[in-house]
Amino acid sequence: MLAVQADGASIETVEGLADGDELNKLQAAFKSKHALQCGYCTPGMLMSSTALLRKNPKPTEDEIRKGLQGNICRCTGYWNIFEAVKEASGQ
Repeated sequence: MLAVQADGASIETVEGLADGDELNKLQAAFKSKHALQCGYCTPGMLMSSTALLRKNPKPTEDEIRKGLQGNICRCTGYWNIFEAVKEASGQ
């Protein structure tokens, strides 16, 4: 989308997930599960996972896969990402 199309909208970025220097639950799970990849897809994975967990706080693995299907990771680290989302949801 063009920036002008977001005029008046609330925009969240990966930098806004943390509380100062303290990682949020999802970011901490990405760190503990080694789900951080090269840095290209990680912000998108974190933001998509955040949106998923807001809509569905306890997603199944299939729901996690569907929620992240729009992000492409060339590092093929999906398994750790799925595990991080499960950990952040308390599963």
